Amino acid sequence: MSTDKGVLVIYTGGTIGSKPRDPDPDSPQVVVPWKELLQGTPELERLPYRVDSYEGIPPLDSCNVGPSQWIEMAECIRDNYEDYNGFVILHGTDTMVSTACALSFMLRDLGKPVIITGAQRSALVSIRNDATQNLLTAVEIANPQASNLPVVPEVCIFFGGKLLRGNRAVKMDTVGYEAYATPNIPPLGTAGDRIVINERLVRPLPERGRRFNVRTRLDRNVLALYISPGIQDTNIAQSQLATEDLRAAVVLSFGSGNIPTKRDFVKAFQRARAENEIILANVSQCPVGPVELGIYETSAELLEAGFISAADITVEAATCKLMALLGDPDASVEDVEWNFQQNLAGEQSVSLFVTNYGPSSRGAVDADHPNNRVRGVPVSGSFESAFVERALIRLRGARVTAADNAASKSASSRGQKGSASEDSPDPIEFSVYLNLDEGAVGKRTDPSYGGTFTKWPMDRDGVVMFDVSGAFRSIVRTGERMSFTVVLDTPTAGQLTWNSAELAVYARETEI
Repeated sequence: MSTDKGVLVIYTGGTIGSKPRDPDPDSPQVVVPWKELLQGTPELERLPYRVDSYEGIPPLDSCNVGPSQWIEMAECIRDNYEDYNGFVILHGTDTMVSTACALSFMLRDLGKPVIITGAQRSALVSIRNDATQNLLTAVEIANPQASNLPVVPEVCIFFGGKLLRGNRAVKMDTVGYEAYATPNIPPLGTAGDRIVINERLVRPLPERGRRFNVRTRLDRNVLALYISPGIQDTNIAQSQLATEDLRAAVVLSFGSGNIPTKRDFVKAFQRARAENEIILANVSQCPVGPVELGIYETSAELLEAGFISAADITVEAATCKLMALLGDPDASVEDVEWNFQQNLAGEQSVSLFVTNYGPSSRGAVDADHPNNRVRGVPVSGSFESAFVERALIRLRGARVTAADNAASKSASSRGQKGSASEDSPDPIEFSVYLNLDEGAVGKRTDPSYGGTFTKWPMDRDGVVMFDVSGAFRSIVRTGERMSFTVVLDTPTAGQLTWNSAELAVYARETEI
């Protein structure tokens, strides 16, 4: 046997270690001790390094695995971190994804592989099974020093020939051997006749000087709230938001972040955030694609109500991430909201950095004051301009208003354009510049030119956004001050007013 540090297997049960309780093959299955599973997997004895086990967690059906077991797993890895090259967790399939998500946020500055696996069919039950290959391959990936594989310093799921980032995974199949997928990122590796790791996608090792540490405080008062057609006509959401001790709600919305806009329904969420400081995380029901608040009128209202965007994160990752962030006793609600929108452990493709201009950013542009410069503030976040996908100036409590004579055009002239009805107001054009000097006149050829935008009059206050991505990438860096100037290009057409302003920067940290 080699002096290689080997692998520690944390054995929690699941189908991979189960067999029928009685001689009758159809009798209920029970989890056997590790020693019996080891005897049923003699291939492990052929490995040239030690494979030890930890059986301190009583075997459970995985539907009963939760924060208490996650904490014990994390503490086991912490206590044995220096003694092994990597770790394998044997787990039931039902909550495997949640365990992977939770551990990805609990194990900080992880420099070794933590591979979670299980099976749809146990080797103790049938010669034809997926258990043996899942276990052997997970052990190989967990010991890169012996297998000559690249180090994967992440919490991963290995299942059905694919190595998946744990906090991106979703369970797709209740019986198939390829039960899991990561819809928004390719697999980190594949296992056929040989194991291939896609090093471009693997998260880097911790920076030099950073030491592995474990976060074990988790706040369980997080609720997943599913939005369905008709829920706005019931008190279901209101009653759930009134749950005692609730700290956060993961709101599973339609499409790119939309929910019904019935006024009383939206106000229930607004009150929950404003009065009870309940965090409202907007997660899409769709497995592929991100939440983009403000793209449609329905989701723009949610920004005003206090929702935060969850990008392309899964519901399991969002729930576990909030548990971990809320577990910090010194974090404010605003701290949690800020960190939730960042990519902390590879769980989302894009981080959102919001810079608030504060109460002094209240402003207006109209016929008497056709331009308004909002004083610059340091830009928050950590990003390179090359990775900025989008930079938006968001005006909160804003309204575009038509001038008295803006709707006076005749129906015939509008009919020639094939546009709005007789009493519909004309759109209003605005230009936006970044870091324009006080009193300077902007030109569209300047690097500071953010664009010209057409906005329509609004019947109530909301969010008005300007996409200034091109100018932002050209002239702004992290930590620098950034001002913006809004110019009313059609002064006689109306006005724009707003209560506060913020800069929202969407940055992709790694290319996929």
